[in-house]
Amino acid sequence: MKHKLIFLIVLMVAICSCNKDEIDPISSFTLNGDTISTLKVGTFDEFRVASKSINSDSVLWDLGDGRTLKEPELILSYPKSGTYTLKLIARNNNGRFTESSKKIIVLDRVLKRIKIQSVYWDITNATEGWPQTNSNVDIYFQIQQFTDNTMDPIGIYPKCPVLYTSPIEKNISNNTLRLTNPIVIELNQKFILNKTLVQNPRLLDNAYLFSVMAKDSNNKIYCLTNSSFVGVGFGFMKDNVSDNIFTIVGGYGTSFSLEGTFE
Repeated sequence: MKHKLIFLIVLMVAICSCNKDEIDPISSFTLNGDTISTLKVGTFDEFRVASKSINSDSVLWDLGDGRTLKEPELILSYPKSGTYTLKLIARNNNGRFTESSKKIIVLDRVLKRIKIQSVYWDITNATEGWPQTNSNVDIYFQIQQFTDNTMDPIGIYPKCPVLYTSPIEKNISNNTLRLTNPIVIELNQKFILNKTLVQNPRLLDNAYLFSVMAKDSNNKIYCLTNSSFVGVGFGFMKDNVSDNIFTIVGGYGTSFSLEGTFE
């Protein structure tokens, strides 16, 4: 009996003294603090990943788009839509390793419609570049790439490339509030919105320039409002992949909103 007891003690000491490198690591990680196996995000949306691996001396992330990273905790985002397999490889110093993976579904923001909730200009204020008549005008929405701050005339940036021009809404009167019955312009082409470019153009080179434009009876073009003038009142009001909707608001006097879905 004594010999058996000594044998058991020796065996237990031997097991406990085993180097951890002789044990296979176990790869595991969380997405935004959750153990979910699939995460759905929009392009450029940031999310947090954290390694929960055990018995490992190092980790390697494979983002599935050609990028690899080595930090145990990271803030990640994807610039292009698609379905990616995010892998975590946990490794011991002796070369033993295991990997785990989760699916990341990245969706584009696709602009669907533009709503204009109010139309306003002041014929006595020539400094804003507004129409100098109270007669009705035709209006349309325009998206440009803000690459040059040269205005000619006020509010109009002729050197900035035009990315989208909406159909024209005819015979719109001045000083009208349309909160319950906005002018709705459905897009007649697919426009994928880059989240990082939805900023005040004066604060970021190459941002989007959103403008409500007007044309009078003489075909003279005016800018009623644009996103370079509205300051802090411009930006995302909603941006939720789970609800499949995003909304951007802006405007001063003339106000607008942009709505879209994730695809």
